[in-house]
Amino acid sequence: MTLGKYHDDEEPEKIDITPLPSDDGSDTRGSKLDSTGAMLRLSLWMAFAAWIFNFDHGYTGTVLIMPSYRKAFGTCTHLLNPTTGATVEHCSIAPIQQSLISLNYLFTGIGGGLSGLTGRYTGRRGNIQIGCILAIIGAAGMLGTGAGQAGSFTHYMVCKCISAIGLGQLAASSLTYSSECIVASKRGIALGLYNVGLALGNVASSAVCAGSAQLEPQNNWQWKTPILCQIPLGIFLGAGILMFPESPRWLLNHGGREEDARRAFSILYRIPPSSPTITAQIEEVKNNIKAERMVAASTSWLQIYQKSQIRRTTTSALIMIGMSITGIQFVQPYATTFLKGVGISNPYLINVIIGLCIFGGACLGPFVVEYGGRRFAILWGYSAMAACMLVLSSVSTAFGGVGVSKMAIVILLSLWSFVFGGTIAPTAGLASVEMHSVSLRTYGQANTTVLYGLFSFGATFWTPYMLDPHHGNMGANVGYFYAAVTVMIACLVFVLVPETAALTLEQIDDVFNSGVRPWKTSMAENRAIARARIQALNGE
Repeated sequence: MTLGKYHDDEEPEKIDITPLPSDDGSDTRGSKLDSTGAMLRLSLWMAFAAWIFNFDHGYTGTVLIMPSYRKAFGTCTHLLNPTTGATVEHCSIAPIQQSLISLNYLFTGIGGGLSGLTGRYTGRRGNIQIGCILAIIGAAGMLGTGAGQAGSFTHYMVCKCISAIGLGQLAASSLTYSSECIVASKRGIALGLYNVGLALGNVASSAVCAGSAQLEPQNNWQWKTPILCQIPLGIFLGAGILMFPESPRWLLNHGGREEDARRAFSILYRIPPSSPTITAQIEEVKNNIKAERMVAASTSWLQIYQKSQIRRTTTSALIMIGMSITGIQFVQPYATTFLKGVGISNPYLINVIIGLCIFGGACLGPFVVEYGGRRFAILWGYSAMAACMLVLSSVSTAFGGVGVSKMAIVILLSLWSFVFGGTIAPTAGLASVEMHSVSLRTYGQANTTVLYGLFSFGATFWTPYMLDPHHGNMGANVGYFYAAVTVMIACLVFVLVPETAALTLEQIDDVFNSGVRPWKTSMAENRAIARARIQALNGE
């Protein structure tokens, strides 16, 4: 039986293959519905991991404008109210203190890098549990700060960084775990639920902060409430992951534990471990791992930088870096700071609306990514996002700080958030994982997570200085900057990122090995390959 394989010429080369299991993992003894349900449950649990990850990032910037946070960690002075003649306390935090929350992203990257090392010994599930434990320890430590003692902010940041390392482990491991356990035909929609979890985490943190902000300005539970929520969430996720099997691909790639892998596939596919479907799937994975290991006796970090892998490593990194520097590190952590600075009266409420817009886009995102394609979603998403940022700044320049300008800022920021949630957010995590080869996925995605953390750190660090009245004082003009950055990233995506939707992880290896130019890949070609594969399975 033959299948089409990508090449630069018009006619696909025909290659011999052995029959493979159906994408849904079902056969005459298995239930397709049961298999779908099992993978959906796993996807929802990984979406819960995304919820926890983004919940932390969501509240980190929002608490910066809370009076109790500023009093706990800032500098307070007593000023005379010219209207009433009364003395009032005014507390503020320096731009450097606002920027230092970007260490959260830096240590998230470090945690992602460490996941490549710990994952080799603990497996995907063990890595997720390690991430939960560190996140809980960090959150508990942060609750003990802010009592006005000297060095309290330093203690807060140390605990915040410990939590961030755990969140980095959580992000890298959960994405990789999902991509390795879910079959190709369901991977786009199922992993798109991960993006829905991210969006819900952002909405939840915005809502919790909007509620806790109503407490008395002197009450530290204004800013401690969202931190407290992290502890039960981490316990629930870490214990609940034991309901699911270890990644069968990880089991085969680390020690060749075939019987364990059979049991894992059996749980995921809802068919007997001895099923021919599972046997064929295991042989496919083993053959792919064996072929890649012919070049080297064992995998190592250095392999992802070798000539045969550097394109894949660079492409994966570009996808995540693009997401981090095109505006989300401005919108998510500093939306309330920005909105308050341009004169919006209720920044907490608008922040919740922005979160809901991201969530609305996230609900459509899985379908856009799966049926439109990864490349399509990224290119059109960046185009629309750049237009929103450009128009936002242009309207502000034309009308100044009047009511029309403020309304336009809220509308365009909400539209930007909807587009981001429906295109870039669901695509980035999924496509970046798909770019790596099977045997190097742990190291490759860890490298990507490190770079994502570094660039997110930079984007989060420079934003307070861009907005601060005594430094950049850009205000609404910040949109010009992000529009330019977005256009640059879109051009790089056009040149480097191939279409990978509808392909198995092993077929994606074929795309890269063939040398086809990314702009010549398409959903139509991928669907033709997928149809040929199904025909091969059916013996046609």
